[in-house]
Amino acid sequence: MSKVPSPPTRRAQESLLDVLRDFYPPYLLRYQALQVTLGRLSGYFVGKRVLDFGCGAGMSACVVAELGAASVTGVDTFPKMMARGTELLSRSGYDDIVRLQLVEDTRRVPFADDAFDTILCNAVFEHIPQPRDAYVREVWRLVKPGGFVVINETPNKYLPADFHTLHLPVTNWLPSRLAHWIGVLTGRFDESRTDWDFSGWRGAGYYELLRPIPKIKRLAVPELANVRQRVLHAIGLPSGLLDPYPLLVIQKRS
Repeated sequence: MSKVPSPPTRRAQESLLDVLRDFYPPYLLRYQALQVTLGRLSGYFVGKRVLDFGCGAGMSACVVAELGAASVTGVDTFPKMMARGTELLSRSGYDDIVRLQLVEDTRRVPFADDAFDTILCNAVFEHIPQPRDAYVREVWRLVKPGGFVVINETPNKYLPADFHTLHLPVTNWLPSRLAHWIGVLTGRFDESRTDWDFSGWRGAGYYELLRPIPKIKRLAVPELANVRQRVLHAIGLPSGLLDPYPLLVIQKRS
């Protein structure tokens, strides 16, 4: 029987902090923020086989490992980002439990059906150009019956403001070319950049993300932390429907 890796040691965590401080300061702030946001969701990760879908440089994967996941696999399509993440894992000692894998297309990830207990999509879907149905269906294929899909930190496209990329009102409701033109005109988006489609300007919506999933699903306990969420829940609507960054946790029923 193969040995189940232990969570990263205190020494490994300190090593990761040192590497981030010395070589990647912007990642340090991101890592520390993820420790807070994902820490609240630790019950979905402890002892689980976790896929970090759209893992970037692996900061969220590292935090999930610290929270006690049995294993963490991260996939993404950007070679430079993945190379940087792999270097960070190796230098800090996290590569015993976290594995990053470059894939050509996240609509076709090379794992078997039902391969993971939990799939984390953290700040991912806003960076995928519409339509996104094929990506959602692939995530659903990979999570096992009884497992969870956790969608976190994706801006809400139903609200009349882009508070992710341009930080302007209404632009996330406009056609892509017009929103890009406004972004360049106002100096909010560098004209030389070629990544507009992947910049996160549009956000994603609750119904857009649930529509491609078959009916064998259950939403986890809704967030009821404020009056707006409680009112929406009371009238039969998703409690996070109007949250700037909704948390969506979906369980795949057997």
